[in-house]
Amino acid sequence: MPADKVTDILRSAVAQLHESDDIEEFLRAILSDRAATPHGPAEIVDILTHRIELEGSNGLAAFVLKGRSYPTVRPRDASHQIYRLEKIDDLALAVFGATGIVLDGVKEQFSSTCKRLKIFYTFLDIDDFARLFWAYGFLCPRDGNRIKGGRCTCGYAPEHSFLNVLQQEALSQLRLAHALHQTKGLVILPPSSGKTRIAARDARAAAAQSVLYVAHTHEILDVAQSEFSASFGAASVLRLQGGQPPDATKVNLATIQYLTANLAQFRKSSFDYVVIDEFHHAAAPTYRKLVGELSYSFLLGLTATPFRADRQDIATLCDGKIIVQYELRSGVEMGILTPYHYFGCFDDIDYGDLPIGYTIKDLERKLIIKERHEAVIQKWSELADGKPTLAFCCSHEHARRVSDTFVACGIPSTTYLSTTELADRASFVARLERGHLKVLCVVDVLNEGADLPFIECLLFLRPTESKRIFLQQLGRGLRRHVGKSHCTVIDFIGNFRNAYKIVEYHGLRPDEFDQAGAGARSVGTAKALLDIPIGCKVNFEDRVLDIFANQALDPKNATRENISRILINRYLRLSDRLGRMPNRRDIDRYELLDSTFYDRVFGSWKRFLTFMHE
Repeated sequence: MPADKVTDILRSAVAQLHESDDIEEFLRAILSDRAATPHGPAEIVDILTHRIELEGSNGLAAFVLKGRSYPTVRPRDASHQIYRLEKIDDLALAVFGATGIVLDGVKEQFSSTCKRLKIFYTFLDIDDFARLFWAYGFLCPRDGNRIKGGRCTCGYAPEHSFLNVLQQEALSQLRLAHALHQTKGLVILPPSSGKTRIAARDARAAAAQSVLYVAHTHEILDVAQSEFSASFGAASVLRLQGGQPPDATKVNLATIQYLTANLAQFRKSSFDYVVIDEFHHAAAPTYRKLVGELSYSFLLGLTATPFRADRQDIATLCDGKIIVQYELRSGVEMGILTPYHYFGCFDDIDYGDLPIGYTIKDLERKLIIKERHEAVIQKWSELADGKPTLAFCCSHEHARRVSDTFVACGIPSTTYLSTTELADRASFVARLERGHLKVLCVVDVLNEGADLPFIECLLFLRPTESKRIFLQQLGRGLRRHVGKSHCTVIDFIGNFRNAYKIVEYHGLRPDEFDQAGAGARSVGTAKALLDIPIGCKVNFEDRVLDIFANQALDPKNATRENISRILINRYLRLSDRLGRMPNRRDIDRYELLDSTFYDRVFGSWKRFLTFMHE
C-alpha cells in the first residue's frame, strides 16, 4: 500500500481510532500466534506485548500506542510506559505508535531507553497505521469505514481480506490435503473464528467451478453469501429457493431443508466442492442419507463443537481426516476472540422434581414466572445495562413472556424465533446493532453460525445441561468488534441436574480433556485447576456455589477435581466478601464446607494455602 495513496479521508478515520479499543485490537489480530499469549506478561499494563521472530531470533515486542485520546503526545503521557519497557524480560523490539503529534521529548526518551536496552525500536505515525490497516483489510481506503464481512458498504472489497492465524493454518493444511488427493476433510475451529471464510478461500484456490454450501439456518447462509461473494464475486453466488435447480457453474447455497425437498435435482448434479457447515449435525440419519446421495470431488465439514450427546464420532464421516482442530479456549487466548466476564447467578427455581426426560412444557411451568422475569431484568440492569443482548430462552412462549417483561420495564426488546419472517429477522438484527433494540429473546435459531460481532451480553435463561450448547451459546458473544473489550455472560443457575459441571465448562476444552481428569495434586496451582482462559473472569454467587457443593459431594458425582474446584471458588468468594484472605477460622465460621474438607482434598490447610499462593 504505497504512501502516496493514503487519502485525507483515511487519515481522518485513523485519527478517530482509540488506542486500546481499536488500534490494539487490530494489532492483536495481525500478530496473533497460537504459540504465544497475545498480551505477554500480565503485570505489564498499558503496553501490548507479543512474542515475535526478529532477525532470526525470538523475543518480545512491546507496543506503546497512542490514539484519539492523545492528539498531542507529551512526556507526561508516555514516560510511565517507556519506563516499564525496562521491566520486560527478553524484550527484542519496541514500537511507539501514535496517530497524533509526538513531541521531541517523548521521542528522545523512547529512543534513548531503547538504545540503553540494546533493542530494536521504531516509530509508527498516522500514515503508517493507515497503510497497515488498509493492507490488512480493516479500513476502507475510499470512505475510511470499517470493513465487515469482507467488504465495505460502499462496495469496496480488499483483494486480500485479513486472515487470522487459525485460518492461515487451516488453508495451509487444506492445500496439503488437496496435494495428497484427499476427498474429504473436517475443520474444527472455535465459534466466530472464520470457518466460512476458510471454505470460500479454499474452494476458490482449488479452482472449483461448481460449489454446494449446505447449512441448516438462513442466518448461516447469510454469512456464507457474504464470504463466497468476496471470493468468487456476487454474480457467481446463487442462493437456491423456489425449487430452482443447482447451477453447475456457480456457488450454490442451500439449507438442508431445501436439499431434502429437492433431492432429485441434486442427484443429477456433480459438484467440485461441497461444504457442510455445523458438521456435527451430519451424524443425524437424515444428514447422512442426504450427504450420501451427493456426488462431489471434495467434501469439507465445518464445526466448532464436534462432540455430540450420542457420542457419535463425526470425524468418521470424513474418513477420519481432521484438517485442523483448535478449541474455543485457543481462540480466546490467542486474541482472535474476545474474553468474557461470566456471572453465575442464583436461580430461585426448584428443578428437583423435573423428570429425567422432561419436556419443554415441563420447563415452561418452571420458568414462565413474572417474578423470575423481573429478577432477570434487575440482574441485567445491574451487570449489563444498555449492552446489545441475546437472551437464550427455552421456548417460543418463554421468549415472548421475557421480551414482554423487558418492554414493560421500558427496555426495547423483541423475539427472534424460527417462525420470524426473514425480512423481520434482518430488521431486528439491524435495530439491535443501531441500539434501537436492546434485547433479542431467541430460541435455537441463533445458537449456531450467526455473525453478530456487536453482541456484548448473553443471558442464559434456561438450564444449560449440555456442554455443546453452552459453548455454542457462549460463542455468539465472543466475536471481536470495535469498542468491545469483553462479553458479559449472565447465567441463571438452579439445582438442575449436573449443574456443578458448569465449573468445568469454563476450561473451554473438548470433552475428552475433561474426562482425562487432573486432580488437585496433579496440577501445580489453583489457577491451573480452575482452568479459566486468559483475560476471562468467572464469578459464582454464594448460593450457586452451595448447589455445586451439594451436587459434587454426592457419591455418584464426587471426584477430587470436582470438589477441589468448588473449594477454591468458595475460598475466593469469601475472600472478596471479607476483603482479605480467609483463615481457617473464617472457613469454619462462614462456609458450608468447613476446613476439614480442605484437609481431606489438599492434605492439610497449610498445603492448601501453598497451593493457592504458587
